[in-house]
Amino acid sequence: MIDDIFTVFGEQTAEILFEIITECMDDYLYIFDLQNNTMEISQSAVDRFMISKNAMTDVSNDILKVVYEEDREMLTKHLADIREGKEKVHNLHYRWIGKDGMPVWVNCRGIVIDGPGGNAEYLVGCLNETGNQRRADNVTGLLGGLEFNAYMRSQKEHISKGFLMHIGIDDFGSINGSMGSAYGNYILKSVADCMKECLSDKQRIYHLVADQYVIVDLENDLREESERLKEKITDKLYKFIVSENYEAVFSISVGVVPATTFCEGYEECRKKFAFVLKQAKSRGKSGFYIFDEDDYEVFLRKGRIVAALRKAIVNQYKGFEVYYQPIVDCRSEQVIGAEALMRFSMPSEEGQEVISPMEFIPLLEKSGLIIPAGRYVLDEAAKMCCEMQQYIPDFRVNINVSYVQIMQGNVERDILGVIKMYGLKPECICIEMTESGFMDMTPSFCKFRKTLDENGIHFVIDDFGTGYSNLHCIRDMNPSYIKMDKDFTAKAMNSTGDYELFKNIASMVHSIGVRICAEGIEEREWCRKMKEMQVDYLQGYLFGRPCRKEQFIRETGCCTLSNF
Repeated sequence: MIDDIFTVFGEQTAEILFEIITECMDDYLYIFDLQNNTMEISQSAVDRFMISKNAMTDVSNDILKVVYEEDREMLTKHLADIREGKEKVHNLHYRWIGKDGMPVWVNCRGIVIDGPGGNAEYLVGCLNETGNQRRADNVTGLLGGLEFNAYMRSQKEHISKGFLMHIGIDDFGSINGSMGSAYGNYILKSVADCMKECLSDKQRIYHLVADQYVIVDLENDLREESERLKEKITDKLYKFIVSENYEAVFSISVGVVPATTFCEGYEECRKKFAFVLKQAKSRGKSGFYIFDEDDYEVFLRKGRIVAALRKAIVNQYKGFEVYYQPIVDCRSEQVIGAEALMRFSMPSEEGQEVISPMEFIPLLEKSGLIIPAGRYVLDEAAKMCCEMQQYIPDFRVNINVSYVQIMQGNVERDILGVIKMYGLKPECICIEMTESGFMDMTPSFCKFRKTLDENGIHFVIDDFGTGYSNLHCIRDMNPSYIKMDKDFTAKAMNSTGDYELFKNIASMVHSIGVRICAEGIEEREWCRKMKEMQVDYLQGYLFGRPCRKEQFIRETGCCTLSNF
């Protein structure tokens, strides 16, 4: 066959014919010259896979670079069999690496063309993605994501205005789960029909995946028209829900990006597309969000921080540190312990950037990385407590624990482990939690509290005054003491009304046998007022800022702070 092409049309015409054929098919056509170890493949394969050009001069090496590592041995053996004449047909399922670095299942088929001497000379065939998405969806009657991409590529040079609406059905999974997949498909088609009725002649709609759609408008103002269109679709869907006698009540969330985003490249467009819908859904059901560059930068920064946190944990916690801030007895002003505070820094273009705990700790909790990071802090704090007891025998350390650690990490086991490892008395470890962190009295939390009580480990309610502050909460939690939030303390020191409130809370807390630590003590006069209110413990810049262990031991050691 290949000989006929070159004979009848000539080499140059055959190359043109190859280009024409590749433009007319979705699969990736190839011609592999087995004798010279060269190959030509459809240009579209360069856009899809991890290859740099469509003409390869060293196929044995070039192809292996794009083939998934686990499949390379199988392909190498098969090609060797073809060259040796053992195989006359090529038909393998294996994986190539896509441009995004992910493996893509392909079916590579071809026939062997022998030369005049009977040796295998060419392998001619095509490669297609076996996991490729359909171009259209029979359920909704809409064209799919491939056609959306094809349309946008065809318009790319002329895109200067307009918008793309990324639409998702809220809680669609619950409709499928409760009503069945057949009814779910009915909803998918009905939503598509409702949206189509709301579109102008110049607007297009495509079905992406599952419960997600995209509307393309390359003509109108982004904000004005997208808001109008969203409202129009919402009204149409509500009428449909009513007509169905509220069989299923649902809404849609909509994220909008400028149509020019498509010109930034596939990967950037994909990320912003996912971002806007996620932002819309985060606003609650029927959410609506228009892309904002500042919001996106915050989102990307969070991603960079999470990546840095993960890398630091894998690399023996490089970038993490534990700082310590003294806690003193209110009457004697002697140091009795310290609070362990997690710190983190990560590499940046300017050098090592220190990240605020307010920024990285929520990301640790959301990602679940708080579990390994929490173990690191627990171990470091227990070790430091052991060292400090050389100077202050009853020295204790306060360690913050997240609700995520309790629910997912069996943190009580870790606490008991470090107590045993460093030979500490259980009462030398004080576990702090913010009051908003344990409102949900789950079995996991009750088990956690029971373990602490049974082993004599102190439990402390942190940041009291910022959440659901009430004596009922204190009675149920039965803490060793509570820590008054530093902002609450500052208000009490600067306002007569807040001072009286603080004093009354202190009196009531003491009346049920719970001690108090006032955070945020910055001035000598504040310390005097706390003594008048018979507060038990103090913490704040007046007694020391958070610092590294070496500095804390050097500056505190066996000394007291009675000179203040």
